[in-house]
Amino acid sequence: MNISLLDKQQLKSGYLLAALGEPEFDAVLERSTVRALAQGERLFDQGDPCTHFFFVLSGIIKLCRVAPSGEEKVMDLVRQGYYFAEAVMFMGGHYPVHARALEAARVVALDNQRFLELLRGNSDLCLRMMSTMSRRMHGMINEIDHLTLHSGAQRVIGYLLEQLPDDVAPPSVRLLVPKHVIASRLGIQPETLSRVLARLRGEHLIDVHDDTIVLNDVEALRRLS
Repeated sequence: MNISLLDKQQLKSGYLLAALGEPEFDAVLERSTVRALAQGERLFDQGDPCTHFFFVLSGIIKLCRVAPSGEEKVMDLVRQGYYFAEAVMFMGGHYPVHARALEAARVVALDNQRFLELLRGNSDLCLRMMSTMSRRMHGMINEIDHLTLHSGAQRVIGYLLEQLPDDVAPPSVRLLVPKHVIASRLGIQPETLSRVLARLRGEHLIDVHDDTIVLNDVEALRRLS
């Protein structure tokens, strides 16, 4: 599937390719394709050879690992405007997770080898890339701290605040993925998620309407997170 002008604009706005000049950007796109995925469709499996990294144009991609017991642990939920599997490109080898479309999605598959060829021949580009990836890593370290140092309630509140769109009145969050997937992503049990939401609702900090959660007191929630 060809990459449209709108797709290219989205790609250019992402943190990774934003460091590229126009000739470099065009060179990367020469070996890039758009893939349309149905809900639940596999993109790659844990252990598959790592040949591409990806950018989400629409939909949500679930990255997960499966324990020998069959229990699934959600590692990330990648939304529109974000890359994934780019770090594995520099490590070589195989994908460390499974990737599935949580809903109908479109992703750009970018060829690892082509991208690495550009980096090998351009030290200035390597420095720009290191800068953008360092900022990305700093954000991920902050997220790990949040997941390991905060209580289950703080993780849930933090998740709700992160999902809060700008300029929405009243402040509300629509849960785009099942609650058990959110719980796995936050490292808590589904029952814990339900208890936290019930407690927040009992304290009148939120209201729950099907898959929409209204945040009645954003500042109070921020203090609790």
